[in-house]
Amino acid sequence: MANTTPILVASGQYVFRGEITAETAMSPVDIAAKAAISAINAAGAKSDLASEIDTIAFIRGFVDSVPGGKGPFGISNNIPRSLAKRIGADPETAIYGREGGHSPQRFVNEFAEKIASGEMSLCLIAGAEATGIMKQANRAGLSLDWSETIDGQLDDRGCHWLFTPYEVAHGITFPTQVYPLFENAWRARHKLSVGEHRQLASELFAKFSDVAASNPYSQFPVARSAEFLNTVSAENYWVASPHTKWMVAQDAVNQGAALLMCSVDKAIELGIPESQWVYLHSYADVDDRFVSARPDLAVSESMKLTLNGVLNAAGKTISDIDVLDIYSCFPIAVLAACEAMDLDWNTDKELTVTGGLPFFGGAGNNYSTHAIASLTDKLRETSDGFGLITANGGFLSKQSVGLYSAQAPQTPCHNADPTLQATFDNLPVAELAEQAEGEAVVETYTLVYTRGKPSLGIVIGRLDDGRRFLANTAADDDAAYAILQGDSEVIGRKIAVTHKAPQNIVRFI
Repeated sequence: MANTTPILVASGQYVFRGEITAETAMSPVDIAAKAAISAINAAGAKSDLASEIDTIAFIRGFVDSVPGGKGPFGISNNIPRSLAKRIGADPETAIYGREGGHSPQRFVNEFAEKIASGEMSLCLIAGAEATGIMKQANRAGLSLDWSETIDGQLDDRGCHWLFTPYEVAHGITFPTQVYPLFENAWRARHKLSVGEHRQLASELFAKFSDVAASNPYSQFPVARSAEFLNTVSAENYWVASPHTKWMVAQDAVNQGAALLMCSVDKAIELGIPESQWVYLHSYADVDDRFVSARPDLAVSESMKLTLNGVLNAAGKTISDIDVLDIYSCFPIAVLAACEAMDLDWNTDKELTVTGGLPFFGGAGNNYSTHAIASLTDKLRETSDGFGLITANGGFLSKQSVGLYSAQAPQTPCHNADPTLQATFDNLPVAELAEQAEGEAVVETYTLVYTRGKPSLGIVIGRLDDGRRFLANTAADDDAAYAILQGDSEVIGRKIAVTHKAPQNIVRFI
């Protein structure tokens, strides 16, 4: 009887920390190729794996993740096939993924279904970022050409806007400007002062930093103390309150990772030893709404549904999980996930296998490929442990979760609950007042900095009738900057809002 149970049979990672010259300035495809070759070698197959790969999915590059985005040195017209050429593969199917850090886990989920149904034989999921090389090469004035033209089929899944025109008008566009809004809302909901929250976040991320310091694939393998993280300095300057530099994902990385998946039967055919097999037990995917439409900015309903759905489907609780990687672009991503699973953030359980996006490295949309690679490597060291991955895209916008073990599942790998998206879609939506006038209260806020100085106040408020609005402080409102910059509670304060197209402008009463 055929056994098409999907398994992950190998992973590979690569990091470059050397001097950037014209000779060493690798493109993202070059870096991904090193990781892919490492994965192929790690599988321990008795035959040429590259020639057996029928599908290559390449995680979308970060610079290519907004419509019209492009890197400074050109790009291949068919990135998956450029990777295939470098590793000696000729897949039937080449896929260039969508934007979002959920992409690696969502590809694993998608491909698990296709392997189980016999639609796919051996697939490679790979990605890489060379943002550090790009930045340094630009500063050094290096002339690089990473453009390629390769013929062949390509399923380019495109990139899509993560925000509405209304959000754009008020500066709610970059992760460093959006996640602080969630962070401050979460802080107020938990009745923490500004100082208490900063201390909590610093202690949380100091633990992540410790893991990154001993990870051979970290871009920034330095242990940073809670005291360092909680102190504003030239090395840890303000980005947007309450976040300083080392509390946010660091994008200046040169990292690649790759995963190989196939069925049990295919692994046996290729001579891949059983010691390499890791099973996906359960998985889930849910996409959230635009930020302005979410009723409660202090929680993530999509996290609650996916995480609890996956655990419940496998008959597990978070206490049963031995290895864990919670997506960690900002502290709130970790705190919201912990809350969703009823897990104390200060647990003795390590919340990351890599060291997290600020310290291991925020490898664009590809971070979770590294997390899955590290997690599955750890699971290969034990016969019965379980590992959980949370992968997050956009502004807590897209969640994909996977539960893994080297132990074969009693029931076939399955979507935890195919109705989760419909369940989410039926949840309430915030009512907006796009052109707001009158008195209101602050729901959440942030103060954005440019070169160490306040440059944009963002406020989300509620009118007396309960409708939400987005707003900014006036550019010359130094009093508002002082309030947003201070340690006193801002959420709940009274404000007056006036619409001055295309923005709403607030002042504190």
